[in-house]
Amino acid sequence: MAEYQRMIPVVVAVLVFSFLSPLALGRSLDSVDYVEVLLEVKNSFTEDPRGVIHDWNSDNQEYCSWTGVACDPDSAVVALNLSSTSMAGSLSPSLGRLIRLSTLDFSSNRLTGAIPSQLGRLSALTALFLHSNRLSGTIPFSLGFLYSLRVVRLGDNPGLSGPIPDSFGDLRNLTTLALALCNLSGPISSRLGQLTQLQNLVLQQNQLNGPIPPELGNLANLQILNLANNMLQGKIPSRLGELSLLSYLNLMSNQLKGTIPASLGELPGLRVLDLSMNELEGEFPAELAQLSELEYLVLSDNKLSGRLPENLCRNATNLGLTGSIPREFGNLSILQTLTLFHNELRGRLPEEIGRLRQLQVLYLYENQLSDEIPSAIGNCSRLRMMDFFGNQFSGSIPTRIGELTQLNFLHLRQNNLSGEIPASLGNCRRLTVLDLADNRLTGGIPVTFGLLRSLEQFMLYNNSLDGGITDEMFECRNITRVNLSNNRLNGSILPLCGSSSLLSFDLTNNSFDQEIPAQLGNSPMLERIRLGNNRLTGQVPPALGGIGALSLLDLSSNSLTGTIPEDLSSCRSLTHIILSDNQLTGVIPTWIGSLQRLGELELSSNSFSGPLPVELFNCSNLLKLSLDDNSLNDSLSPEVGKLASLNVLNLAHNQFSGAIPASIGRLSKLYELRLSQNLFSGSIPVELGQLQELQSALDLSFNDLSGEIPLSLASLMKLEDLNLSHNSLTGEVPRQIGEMSSLVTLDLSHNDLQGQLDGRFSRWPPQSFAANRALCGQPLQPCGTASSTKRRSTLSSAAVAVVSVVGALVIVLLLVAAVTWMRRWRRAT
Repeated sequence: MAEYQRMIPVVVAVLVFSFLSPLALGRSLDSVDYVEVLLEVKNSFTEDPRGVIHDWNSDNQEYCSWTGVACDPDSAVVALNLSSTSMAGSLSPSLGRLIRLSTLDFSSNRLTGAIPSQLGRLSALTALFLHSNRLSGTIPFSLGFLYSLRVVRLGDNPGLSGPIPDSFGDLRNLTTLALALCNLSGPISSRLGQLTQLQNLVLQQNQLNGPIPPELGNLANLQILNLANNMLQGKIPSRLGELSLLSYLNLMSNQLKGTIPASLGELPGLRVLDLSMNELEGEFPAELAQLSELEYLVLSDNKLSGRLPENLCRNATNLGLTGSIPREFGNLSILQTLTLFHNELRGRLPEEIGRLRQLQVLYLYENQLSDEIPSAIGNCSRLRMMDFFGNQFSGSIPTRIGELTQLNFLHLRQNNLSGEIPASLGNCRRLTVLDLADNRLTGGIPVTFGLLRSLEQFMLYNNSLDGGITDEMFECRNITRVNLSNNRLNGSILPLCGSSSLLSFDLTNNSFDQEIPAQLGNSPMLERIRLGNNRLTGQVPPALGGIGALSLLDLSSNSLTGTIPEDLSSCRSLTHIILSDNQLTGVIPTWIGSLQRLGELELSSNSFSGPLPVELFNCSNLLKLSLDDNSLNDSLSPEVGKLASLNVLNLAHNQFSGAIPASIGRLSKLYELRLSQNLFSGSIPVELGQLQELQSALDLSFNDLSGEIPLSLASLMKLEDLNLSHNSLTGEVPRQIGEMSSLVTLDLSHNDLQGQLDGRFSRWPPQSFAANRALCGQPLQPCGTASSTKRRSTLSSAAVAVVSVVGALVIVLLLVAAVTWMRRWRRAT
């Protein structure tokens, strides 16, 4: 009893202190020198580009009037707001001395460094805004002692790392916890389930892992739950279905497994549900059809199966399901957006789609929908965007699409559509993108397309369209991209050249048969011109030299004449010049060597003449040089070895002479080398054996090369085609050539090779070695047979010689006898 009596004074003292301490502490802490503290805060800033805190100085003691400072009636600082002022620097630990501070907002600046643990002393703080800075380090555990906090926003600080402090579970007054776009890791603490006042929990785009705590189901006031783009695992807790006020649930891009809890169908106010990019499986829960307020549903990139339930919500989007589109979708009369792309939906698009009179966006691309596009689509009079790319729709394009006067985006590429393009599409005056490519459309381009003055992208490639382009399309002056390649169109391309905003222009593989219009050069940002495989005539327009952005020029396989215009030297961005298979003449211009970005030069099958300009070998980024089938002459300069990036060198069928430069051996990236049908002489350079990437072909045929086949060629272990035919090569064929396992084609015919071929060469036909008189063995005739024949031939020759000598002796003897007889006869006479 005496012990309890001794404790009474202590208890009384504690109680008295409890009542008096707030007043005493208030007086003590109110004695803080606010000017001093605020100036210390100012000194922590290194940059103030807008001069926001210029008035923070000791000459002005009225600190309550300083920019961003708010005080209470007792002149205590209760709020600091310097948000969005472009301030740089760090957070001063002195902030912890502002004990009456209730709001601290330094958001949207360039602050760096750690969050001071001293902020944990601000017991009156209700709102902490430090988001959108460059803060780093961990979130201080001491922030969990700020029991008055209602809002914490620290997101968009990519340098913040470590776990979410477990102490945050004690912030029972918290309504908003926003820590998105950081680098936080570890699990989500189950203690967050104690924050029963929480309305917004935003943790997306971190490195959080582990399961979603079922305790989050206790957050009865929660309206927004965003845990997207983390590494969360396990199942979706069914207790999330207890969050009766939830309107936004985003769990996308995690590693969640299992089925979608049916309990989610009990969230009456849910408007957004995104569970995409997980590993969810099973069927679509029929209970989700009860979500009468749902506007946005994303379940794509999962492993779901089954079909959509009837009477599903409005604005259902991007479902990761299979099956067909239910007719019940037609009941969603106020639906504005319907996107079901990138799934495995099959069957036909129901006619009931025409009931969606408010529909503005219809995305069905990358499914397996088939049959005809229903003409009832013309009833969707408010439709602005329609994308059916990558399906199996067949039949013709409905004429009634022309009734969609609000349409600005029509994408029907890669289907099986046939028939003619309806002229009614010309009524869609707001169209900016028209893509009907990769179908089986026939007929001509409607004259009404000249009315599409808003058109920016015009894509009709890979069809069977014919006829000309209507002249009225010249007035479509907003076009940026044209691709009508792989059709049968003809006439002039001028109607497509009215725009000065072109970025790409592709009419490859048609039958256009007039000159290239100079107006094509009016688009300074035009990057790619592809006019190959047509019947274009005339010269290359000098006006193309005004296209500063031009990187690709393909005019191949036409009937162009004249020289390459010097004006093209102004196109410093050129990476591809493809003018092959024309009737161009003159020399190869020296200015091509100044195009440092040039990666491909194809001038083959023309009538160019003269030597190769040495300047050409300055194009260090050149990958392909094809000059074959021209009349180029003179020797090949050793400077060719400077083309270190070259993959293909084709100089065949010209009139080059002299030796093959040994410097070609330095072209270590060479994949194909063709020097055939020239006048090269001398020996084959041993250095060609250094071309270890040579694979497609080494063709030196039809020249005047002499000497032996270098043994080094056998080291080209990737080579598939070796042709040394029609030269004057001598000596034996190196056995190692026969051991080249990659070699498919070998032609050494029409040389002066000799010696015996062994079984290594038997995999090639005799024609590969024909017309080498001293060459024998497999696959040619056996060397032994050739020797016997030679011996028989030798014996026969000897016999003939003997007979000839004997015959001559007989004749001589007869002549002697005759002379002797004549003398005797004369004497007798």
